[in-house]
Amino acid sequence: MKFLLRFLALAVALLASAGAHAAITCSISSGGFAAAYDPASAVNNVTQTSFTVTCTRGLAGDPTSVNFAVVVDNGLYSVGVNNRAAYLANRIRYDVFRDASCGTKWKGATSIPGTINFVGTGTVVQQFNYWGCILPGQTGLAAGTYTDQITMTMTYGPAPSLVTVGTAGVSIGTPATCSVSAPPGNIVFNYISLGAAANPSTTYGVTCTYALPYTMALDVTSATLVGLNYTLSLSSPSSVGTGAQQTFSINGAMAAGQPGTCAAAGCTGTRVHSITITY
Repeated sequence: MKFLLRFLALAVALLASAGAHAAITCSISSGGFAAAYDPASAVNNVTQTSFTVTCTRGLAGDPTSVNFAVVVDNGLYSVGVNNRAAYLANRIRYDVFRDASCGTKWKGATSIPGTINFVGTGTVVQQFNYWGCILPGQTGLAAGTYTDQITMTMTYGPAPSLVTVGTAGVSIGTPATCSVSAPPGNIVFNYISLGAAANPSTTYGVTCTYALPYTMALDVTSATLVGLNYTLSLSSPSSVGTGAQQTFSINGAMAAGQPGTCAAAGCTGTRVHSITITY
């Protein structure tokens, strides 16, 4: 009988230990990275991004920290040691790195390690950086958005380690170009001397490579016609390309109560303005 009691006590202790280990659970996720690629550039195209580790400590008796290590595969279209993103039958080379200088590849057995620390029970969410780097000089690429998906595998906790898996998407737009795909119309101020304010506007379209950031600016934002002061403004000074046309507006404003300098029954004045897109 004494032997039986000792055996049962040992079994209960083992079950309690296994339950305590399983009470810390973790997951991993990442938005991946998106970049616009210029084949004429002579330097690496570098994009900083991150993955998110979420861990929950369920029991007060669990450890107050958990160590982890994350490795990644070579994506869906790799060849040899090169990661590749795909657009139809076309491929563009890239890799993911542990550092902004693109010196240490995050590949194979090379992991990104870390530690999650708990204060009491509950969930801790923490981000860890990595970088997407696209090699320069890849010419002859078809214009389009190249995509890939890498798989992240995270091991965590004491031996035997637990495993969780997540994915990260890759999107690379090339070539890096912008154009005014729909030119603006005229802004016409129909104004009566000493009359009410006038606020005409017009729209225009811009098409830029996917993920390419760009800014827009007018040559001047205020001017005068036939003695009437007016201002111009853009609906947005910047955006990020989607690969499709994006529509913006130029908004005019002429304040009320201005006499102007027209001595006849009616006068007309014109001025040409320009929009500059920088990318």
